[in-house]
Amino acid sequence: MFRAKVEKIAVATANSQDYALCTTLHSNLAVAAFDSLQADKRLVVLDVGMAVAASVDFFSQFQCKLLFVDLYSEDFVTDISEEISHQELVSLFRKSLNIPDNCIIDICLFWDFFNYLDGTLIKAFIEALHPYVDEHTRGFGLGALNSRCQLPNSCYGLMATDTLTQCPRSGEQQPVFPHSQRDLKDYLDYFEINKSRLMSDGRVEYLITRCNDSVRVKKPIF
Repeated sequence: MFRAKVEKIAVATANSQDYALCTTLHSNLAVAAFDSLQADKRLVVLDVGMAVAASVDFFSQFQCKLLFVDLYSEDFVTDISEEISHQELVSLFRKSLNIPDNCIIDICLFWDFFNYLDGTLIKAFIEALHPYVDEHTRGFGLGALNSRCQLPNSCYGLMATDTLTQCPRSGEQQPVFPHSQRDLKDYLDYFEINKSRLMSDGRVEYLITRCNDSVRVKKPIF
């Protein structure tokens, strides 16, 4: 057994009372993110949220590198300028990710991050991530399909391949952008929604995989 190496840790801002309010969620799709792993390869995991103890403990059973980056709190995400260009956003995301050159991510834990981004930001984020993914990269995410589904202001962790932890995120909740599955598919460019499952509270969980380049349709970015 190998201890997970934590490369970057975002500062957890939840207080002890918040953690007492943590709950667990059943997941049908998180386990599928591990299907294509190679037994002899060190696992690289990107978590776009805060470093949560459940995830660190879970990944301690693997030989892996954990990259924690709390993109939810980045200023350019929470208060986007109308004058900023697409390429400037890509550069900001890439700087915030700060992923080493030649590092290829095996699993991306997107959680509900896409629901705090409009289409412009999602496209920039996906482009910024492109150098660090390959055909085996898989992602896991949660989402609200429409405004009728309330999105909790939470941070997440992985307790087991079928169990997530959900803890209150400190501070005021940022504006939420529900995305239909069709719209999200358009924004994800070289990724596709491989599977989706409805959760008990009305949210949706997604297994995200690389598109086949032969059928990938390149969409213009405005």
